[in-house]
Amino acid sequence: MLILPYIVILAVFFLGAAIYKKSFSFESAGFRFSRDVTRRSLDRIIKWYKKEFESAETDRVLKQAGIKLSAFSYQLIRYSLLIIWLAYITYIRLHKGIGVNIHVLLWIITLVISRPSLKLLNFRSPFSMLCDLMNKRKREKCDVEIFRVLSQLKNMVISMSQKALSSEYLIGEITKYTKVTRPYFMRMLAYWYEGRYKEGQEYFQSSIGTEAAKSIAGLIGKLDYIQPEQFISQIELYQNQVEDKRKTAVKKVREHQGNVVFVIAMLSGIAILINFLAVAVGIDTIPMLQKISF
Repeated sequence: MLILPYIVILAVFFLGAAIYKKSFSFESAGFRFSRDVTRRSLDRIIKWYKKEFESAETDRVLKQAGIKLSAFSYQLIRYSLLIIWLAYITYIRLHKGIGVNIHVLLWIITLVISRPSLKLLNFRSPFSMLCDLMNKRKREKCDVEIFRVLSQLKNMVISMSQKALSSEYLIGEITKYTKVTRPYFMRMLAYWYEGRYKEGQEYFQSSIGTEAAKSIAGLIGKLDYIQPEQFISQIELYQNQVEDKRKTAVKKVREHQGNVVFVIAMLSGIAILINFLAVAVGIDTIPMLQKISF
């Protein structure tokens, strides 16, 4: 009786193999059907591969976030880690008999939230929110560096005010003092060498996407057409504007922090008052309840 299930399994296996082999007769309709099914399956696999590994949208989002990975590299790393993790879950379940419910749940959550899509069930995906956060931090770093570059540029123009200055030379010099924005300055300098000044300015502005980037690109574009004194005055005007904005932002943050502290203190006071009333009422009520007999 113990051998019967194995005999049934082998019979089903050989029957399926025979049917599958027969379907490969060249002149049979079954072969044409199998070939069409195979072609459609391959088309779906190719379509899925292009969507997952060659997505231009994913490349754009990763680039904006400052992540030096292509869509292919990101997905390759993602799926490799997920497969290794799944193999580990299978190993500890089969060989050690350990419960893997939590592991499976975490694996599914990681699979979903790490998917490089902008939407998840009509809401912003965790991947999109993470990339936006990284993009925001990158822009803040770029703004800080651009502000320092403006100070350096101002000092260079002052020290060389008696000489003929060119925007190409100054871009090359200030690039030496950059780190986060260096690739953008180098690319803009390449546009300058080609005489494509407008395109270089637009590239720098759109790549960083901040007011600071727009301002410094505009200032550099004017350098060849205005006197050094005018150039310095425009830099100082922009620096004053940035300083005013920074002070306003700091003031708003402090006001927000003060409001949060006030709300916390008020809620704490209300909680203490409620607790005091509850204790006072409870002390007066307990003797009355003890006198009540049922």
